[in-house]
Amino acid sequence: MAAVLLLAEVTDGELNRDATARALSAARQLGEVTLLCVGAKAKGAAEAAATLEGVSKVLCAEDALYSHRLAEPVAALVAQMAEGFEVIAAPATTDAKNVMPRVAALLDVMIVPDVLAVHEDGSFDRPVYAGNAIQTVRSRDAVKVITIRTTGFEPAG
Repeated sequence: MAAVLLLAEVTDGELNRDATARALSAARQLGEVTLLCVGAKAKGAAEAAATLEGVSKVLCAEDALYSHRLAEPVAALVAQMAEGFEVIAAPATTDAKNVMPRVAALLDVMIVPDVLAVHEDGSFDRPVYAGNAIQTVRSRDAVKVITIRTTGFEPAG
């Protein structure tokens, strides 16, 4: 089982519970999940995230630096925290689609976007050709950076 860092979807101090819980369901298939809440007012979101079933640890990064939801400072934080994690994941939201490619670039690894399914062998399914085909992807990188298409997973309790 892999150690997974899941970037929670936090907007204006509020946890997007649905997107985060669905991404958590996918992340739990990969291993033990540590949830990271980032924002200028992330403490309340972190407290809400701690109530989700299947979270082993919740980390909170609360700083005015994150108040404008810019991708660069969040990506730098996530990349700095990557040590010890085999998978870094986030729900495939607008914010995460901005942050996660930057995380992958900082770590010099590929990103696997829009994951629809997680397989036991460590491969992922993702849509290609505007959703007309499904591609199975396996990364040989030491750290896998993924975004999870949340509609494919039931929300964790």
